[in-house]
Amino acid sequence: MSTPHDARAIVLHWALLGATLWLAPACEPEPPPKADEPPAPIAVPVAPIAITATEYAFSAPDTIRPGLVTLRLANAGREPHQAGLVRIKGRKTLNQIAAALESNHPPGWMSFVGGPDAVDPGDTTSATQILTPGTYVLVCFLPSPDGTMHLEKGMIRSLVVAGGGDSLAVLPLFGDDTITMSDYKFELAHPLRAGTRRIYVENKGRQLHELMVIRLAPGKTMDNLLAWTSHYMPGPLPARPLGGIVSLGTGASAVFTVTLRRGKYLLVCFIPDRKDGASHLLHGMVQEIAVE
Repeated sequence: MSTPHDARAIVLHWALLGATLWLAPACEPEPPPKADEPPAPIAVPVAPIAITATEYAFSAPDTIRPGLVTLRLANAGREPHQAGLVRIKGRKTLNQIAAALESNHPPGWMSFVGGPDAVDPGDTTSATQILTPGTYVLVCFLPSPDGTMHLEKGMIRSLVVAGGGDSLAVLPLFGDDTITMSDYKFELAHPLRAGTRRIYVENKGRQLHELMVIRLAPGKTMDNLLAWTSHYMPGPLPARPLGGIVSLGTGASAVFTVTLRRGKYLLVCFIPDRKDGASHLLHGMVQEIAVE
């Protein structure tokens, strides 16, 4: 798994997102799967790890077992939240980690390994991935209405992965469908259908990438999102975030769960480019999809 090139650039894309997001109608019931498209199996832990986000803290276990781990994020706050997962090598204090996350040049002992992406207050989302033993932190990079990142308000928490677990070598990650990330595009194995879906995501690019699923607000288009990003993201995001994977290094993979209703959605990567600092969205890493 690769190490992020620029933590300051990575966290700033979340700090620009704004705290007031559009709401979408309630989700429709999941339609039955088509006879010729049975959902693929997914090996998941019996009990997902519950994480609750509020202003500005995470409620979560101190220690979890290694292996295939599902992090289920419930946003019980008044602002949007996410649960980025960062792996830490060596013994570091939370103050040292927080300072490194805000630095222009992240140290080699830090790597971004996914976690459930942003959801609105009252929403839940989950991310499933293989975690090896070690020390991690949960962190929210989103901003408050005053422009201060939740990280800077203390929204960071240690998470130790230790103890016995399943054999990591034989644990597959499968979902209802697959999305592959590269520089700079998303590739869907099949069109996504309405209902609650488990999406397998793999980063085959040379840079760090995220996958955020957003539902366009009524009357909004991809052009509205591009204009919003190009003008330094003023006002509310013209869409509703529905989760995804915060970020994955090269070769890394994870599964996330999302509930989709019929309509238009965007798959977006907001992470800044390694070379010019522009959002990957502005490099073309955005794709509109129609869910039937």
